[in-house]
Formats: sequence, structure tokens, C-alpha cells
Amino acid sequence: MIKSKLIKSIALFFSGMLCLFGTTLVQAQDAYPNKSIRFIVPYPPGGVSDNSSRAIAERLGRELKATMVIENKAGAASTIASMFVARSPADGYTLYAAPVSIVINPVLQSKVEYSPSKDFAPVSMMITSAFVLQTNKDLPVSNLKELLALIRANPDKYTIGTSGLGSINHLAAEYFIRTFNLKMSVIHYKGGMPAAQDMLGGNIHMMFSATNEALPFVTSGRTKGIAVSTAQRISSLPDLPTIDEAAGIKGFNAEFWLALLVPANTPAAVVQRLETAMQVVGADQALREDLAKKGVDMKVSSPQVVKQFMERDGKKWGDIIRALGIKE
Repeated sequence: MIKSKLIKSIALFFSGMLCLFGTTLVQAQDAYPNKSIRFIVPYPPGGVSDNSSRAIAERLGRELKATMVIENKAGAASTIASMFVARSPADGYTLYAAPVSIVINPVLQSKVEYSPSKDFAPVSMMITSAFVLQTNKDLPVSNLKELLALIRANPDKYTIGTSGLGSINHLAAEYFIRTFNLKMSVIHYKGGMPAAQDMLGGNIHMMFSATNEALPFVTSGRTKGIAVSTAQRISSLPDLPTIDEAAGIKGFNAEFWLALLVPANTPAAVVQRLETAMQVVGADQALREDLAKKGVDMKVSSPQVVKQFMERDGKKWGDIIRALGIKE
């Protein structure tokens, strides 16, 4: 009898503790956030990606009623930041403006100690940015079909520049060459602007440039804008056709993006809170217009859309990297 009562008392004690723990956990999640949030940016301060991340983080902080502490963790083409976030506590207090390179680097680099699919939980897309195919202004073409005809008529004569081996605009250039079965030389530089300067000077003939870098050249007539690399036209250069439009094909897409990720196993209630807040951020028209002036398009989404972007670009760019044997 005494033993039975003792067992019942112990059972009631542990049942009460579980209820208390569960209640405390729910209350903690309901109260999220209750302290400042670290917002990790994988680039140095001052660039378009950094400025865009800061603008979205500030607006997200206002919606969450929390202070966002921006931490720039540049290096190894974003791998340093990605590994830092992957190893951070999964409590919702470390957010990551993850770039497309998060799915490229595991194939491109030899020392990447994270899995894009296993070590992160997606929240929402943040921005997308097209590449602009532009040429030296003296090249005797005015549209993509003329450019393709010129390259095909002169195998190995024409050159396309990149901002560096394995960079996203290098992969875009290789994707372009493979899509249209072209023979041309790929010339690597240390950054987009040195490549653009050589294009202006006629040392290379063309390149895929980030929208913000191409804008002043194309709009001033110092280069010829041929097409944009995304599925839709872009607001900052609305007269430029997409490559699909200009070539009469379907499915060409090469773009830079940032997505909001958190460490894997972050509580579902916290991810939901962040996703809901990002939907409000995405409805901010003033912010959208400000980002468009920087050459980027704000894009908010469900976690599933982020997953689709990661899977799509991980396969597409990974296949090209492996086929070409590119390794950093």
C-alpha cells in the first residue's frame, strides 16, 4: 500500500515537472524575442549585399520589437559566416543573411564543414539580383541574337570576363557558354570592377555584371546592355529583355540571392514568428523601392521556396563546377 502510494507520488511529481517544463518552453517561445538578435552578414560593411541586409534587418527588428545587432563575418566567399551560423545555438537569436554561395561552396571548396540542407532551417527569401550581360560599346552588335551569331562565326576570338574563379558571375558565364554551345575564352579578374574596366578599354569583350555595377555603365552608354540573366525583366533596367526573351528559349536563370536562415533545430514556433514578420517586411513599399535603387529586388517567401532555391542552384552550379573541374 505504502509502496503503491510512493510510486503514485513519484509519477505525479514527474508529470508535474513535465507540465511545468512544457509550459515554460511554450511561454519562452511565445515571448520570442526577449533580447537582442545577432544578424550575421557574410560580407564586409559597405557593399550592396551588406547594405541590403542591414535595411531588411532593421525593418525586421522593428516588426519583432527587438534590437538587431549586425555582425559582418566576411571571408572564404561566405564559408566563414556559414560555418559560424551552423555551429550557433538553435534558439532564434542568430539569424543569417545566407547567399547563394552557401550551396556552391561545398562543391567548390575543399574545407567546408557544413551541410546546406542539414545544418540550417530556411525562413524566407530576402533579395534577388540579376546579372546584366553587357558588352564593350564598340562591339558590332545590338542584341543577343546578333551577339551569338558573331561569337559563333568567330570561334575562340571573343572573351568574357568574370570577377574571379568560382564566383557566381563566372558560373553564369560558363552556364551561358554551355547553354548556347559557344567557343570563347573566359578571363578571370580579382573583382567585378577590374573586369568592367578592361571591358570598357576593349581588353575583354563582355561580362555578366551585378545589376548595381552595370547600371551606371549601361545607362550612360559606356557599355551596351544586351540582356538580363533572370526569368523576369528587372525594374532598374526595364527595357532590357531577359535572355529567354532575347534568344527565344526557356529556362535560363542565373541570379544572386540572399535568404534568411537560422541554425537547424530552431523551434518551429520561432521560425513561424520570423516568417510571419518577414511577410510584413515584404509589404513595405518604401523599403522595396529603396532596395530597387540599389539594383536588387526584395523577395519574401515561405521556407519551402527557400528550400527550392537552394536545391535548384545547388544542383545547377554544382553540376557546372564538377563538369569543369573547378576547385578553390
